[in-house]
Amino acid sequence: MGWKRQGRWNSIASTNSYREEKLLAFFSTYNKTEDIFVFLRLVVAIQICSNGEEYGQLITGLSEHYTLKNWCFLYVTPAREFTDHIMMTALARALEVPLRLERLHGVGSDEDNIYTGPGDVSVTLLYTGNHYDIIYPHPVLVEHPAD
Repeated sequence: MGWKRQGRWNSIASTNSYREEKLLAFFSTYNKTEDIFVFLRLVVAIQICSNGEEYGQLITGLSEHYTLKNWCFLYVTPAREFTDHIMMTALARALEVPLRLERLHGVGSDEDNIYTGPGDVSVTLLYTGNHYDIIYPHPVLVEHPAD
């Protein structure tokens, strides 16, 4: 098939840098990514409501008239609402992605900083007091000995 061999990407210096550029441009504006955040909030609400015995203990004020489902509708599903550690834990468990949380002001213990998921921690978030930022690891430079 000739169409597979066409030089469609030949004009781009590096496919990885092109992808990185496109991803940064896409995620730089909230109006483009709002649907993604809404989806993730629904994933969190489903995780919390499906595991009520686990998450219900962490949320104060629940009763017969104020259920976990009500709490999720008020605090989890609305867009642009504050996300707390309960929601971050639910997201990590639902997506099975281990997260590490670093706090800007160092409050909390090490047990509070790692959310569950299979494997080694692959994503680190910095909690600044009012939002979370992704921290990217600094690449380790490997020096090659002189031949």
